[in-house]
Amino acid sequence: MQSEELTAKRRKIKPWVLIVLALLAAVLLLLLGFRLRGWLQQGQDKGLTVLVNPWNGAANSGFTPRPVELEGAQVDKRIRKPLQRLLQDARQEGLSPKLIAGYRSAEEQQALFDETVRELLSGGDLSENEAAVIASMRVGAPGSSEHELGLAVDFQEDEALFAWLQDNAWRYGFILRYPAGSESLTGRDADPGHYRYVGEAAAEQIQAMDATLEEYLSLFYGDSAQVIFE
Repeated sequence: MQSEELTAKRRKIKPWVLIVLALLAAVLLLLLGFRLRGWLQQGQDKGLTVLVNPWNGAANSGFTPRPVELEGAQVDKRIRKPLQRLLQDARQEGLSPKLIAGYRSAEEQQALFDETVRELLSGGDLSENEAAVIASMRVGAPGSSEHELGLAVDFQEDEALFAWLQDNAWRYGFILRYPAGSESLTGRDADPGHYRYVGEAAAEQIQAMDATLEEYLSLFYGDSAQVIFE
């Protein structure tokens, strides 16, 4: 008798109700799928958010660069494809992006730093220590530059390109690493042409937060990010 009543009740449920419930379930599963994909992607990209700055050296990052050539510059193999897409799409917008720096070995970074110090000293107004401090902010002291990871690139100065990059670079996994006003956090001078690959998931969040990599890592990874401030 009870089974007959249950069958009768089921028959009373209108077909459109079942369709709506099925659609809602499908949408919910889809949203959960996107969120799970984002979490997984963020986990996979965590190694690419390794922090290098004046207080977190490249030698202690645990990251081993695998340089490959791209348009006259060396970049880590893992960022070659997204960087190619960025360059291609920028050109389709009528822009002319040109890479002027990519991966540097520790020796190359040392040579660049020494050259910058010599140029500053040639003016005769600075002490050697003062020149070294300015050079550290400008190009990065040896061991403290992201270029030693191969995950950062510098673009030739171009205001139209820089404006496009600020709006779109995150779509390819890149962030403006040294925005104006962030000098005390990053330990580097503002640089509108320096972009760092962190992966699409992290780049989207950093863009939405309008944050630096230091702020992002401190917020999302806490102590595990090994973010150290002087």
